[in-house]
This record gives sequence, C-alpha cells and structure tokens, in this order.
Amino acid sequence: MHSIDPKSLRPSVDGSVRYRVCVSRLGAARELTHLAQIELLRRTVLVSGLPVVMDKRRKKRRPKLSFGPAISKGYESLAEYFDMELVSRVPAQEVISSLTDALEDGYAVRSVRRIPRYFPSLDASINVVRYTISGGFPDDQGASLAGFLSRAEIIIKKLKDGGAREERVDARPLILEMVQESSRVLQLVLRFGPKKTIKPEALLAEWLPGPPSSPEAGEVSRFAVLRKELLSETMRGELIAP
Repeated sequence: MHSIDPKSLRPSVDGSVRYRVCVSRLGAARELTHLAQIELLRRTVLVSGLPVVMDKRRKKRRPKLSFGPAISKGYESLAEYFDMELVSRVPAQEVISSLTDALEDGYAVRSVRRIPRYFPSLDASINVVRYTISGGFPDDQGASLAGFLSRAEIIIKKLKDGGAREERVDARPLILEMVQESSRVLQLVLRFGPKKTIKPEALLAEWLPGPPSSPEAGEVSRFAVLRKELLSETMRGELIAP
C-alpha cells in the first residue's frame, strides 16, 4: 500500500476536498457487474490509505463516493468515473499512486483531479457516451449503414418488469455519430438519459440481419464493446469531458 506523506496533507479551510477519478476496466474486469465494480472501488479507496470521508448515513463502514453511469457486464471501458471526498488535500499524483497500489487486476487509474465541492454530480452532468465496437459488419457496410440512418424513426423495443411490459424508444435522435472505420470497427456516439437509454447491441440488432440478440440480458455476443468516453452535451451542442 502506498504511504501518504503527512507533510503533503493540507487541511481544507471549507471542509472536505472532492476529487474526480477516472479508471479503465479491461480484460477480465469486463465480467464484473456494475454493482460488483462499485464494491471493488469502495474497497480500493479503503485499502489505499487515503484520508477519505466516510458515509455516516450507512451502518456499514464505507467511503463517501458517488459513481458515474452504470456499465453493462461484458463491456470494457476507458471511462469509469467516481467522485470521492477526502478530509485533507492530497496532491493528485499521490492520490494516483495510492489508488494504483490498491486496485485489482484489470483496473488502472487514468486521471485524478480536484473539483469544487459543489460541482455538478456525475449523474447530473453526463449525458453522452462514445463507444468503439469491434466485430463483423456487412460487406456493403456503407450503403447498409446509410440506409439505416436515413430512417425517420429507429424504434428499439425494451422489455421491462421481467418481460411483462414493453417500452419503445426512438433511437434516431439519440444517435450523434455512427461511423464505420473499417469492416471490423464502428464508432458510435449516443445521447442517453431517463427513459431514453439504449444499449449498443440493441441498436446493432435493429440494423444488422441475423439471429435476434438479447440486449435486455446484457449479452454482447457478436461484438466487443469498449466504452471509450463519457461526455456532457452543452446547450450549444458542444461535447465536454466531465
């Protein structure tokens, strides 16, 4: 475990200090559910030795953390975010070293930065996701994709309540970018939010021929999905990092 230099700790005049952390999850780590990943990151922060603020609302001892949008089992990612509060200011490089020493295989710290205490939460600010999807696409990929995107509506059916209820989402206004770099790689940028979130594999199942997939079950069979970036879309349509 990395040891924090006591001389580097600076008491915060206004109270706790917030840090925004971005980690990657690759390889075997993609098999974790979102809830399992949350527990892993909580353990990481506890083991790191950082002077973390504890969540007093919980009976079980846990650090005060908040997390970004959920990720599906089977996805790799370069953009898993969480915010944490420390009782004292610690240099970002020391935070990185402490978390790196405590992280399990498959995870790596990509960035750490201090943010204002009343900065918008991750859930409140992130509304766009960029994916890189690898797999086999049609030989007539250009014409096929252009025809798909020319639709006025792209209705995705989602089963809810164990299949008892069907929800229909028009994916067309959610697609900011859908471009094939090659016969094996697709770049996809999607808006998301309450009652307007779709999974990449559900969109691909609507576009591509073949046996039906089960996006509700979180299956990623024909394709490898990498969550490359999480972004905030401004009122002007600009995309910025959280």
